[in-house]
Amino acid sequence: MSEQKKVGHVQHLKAVNHPIRREILKFVNEKEKILEDNLINKLKENNTLDSEEIFKYHMTFLLQTLCVEKIEKEDKIMYKILPSGKVIENF
Repeated sequence: MSEQKKVGHVQHLKAVNHPIRREILKFVNEKEKILEDNLINKLKENNTLDSEEIFKYHMTFLLQTLCVEKIEKEDKIMYKILPSGKVIENF
């Protein structure tokens, strides 16, 4: 395995093994696509997070590891699960 693939694999494992990111992936995977506001509200309701800054940090990590895709339409932001994020189905 090349060094680049090893780094990518390690980053992916870090992405899906963190409890907050796992919850984010779970909610995005349930809907295939979800509005950012709805996702943040769901995470706050189940006490997964308490601030949007924490959400942004973890979502950036998931975007960088290609677990989710950000879709911007007009004034709305949505997130879509990608194949590497679907690993959450195994948890």
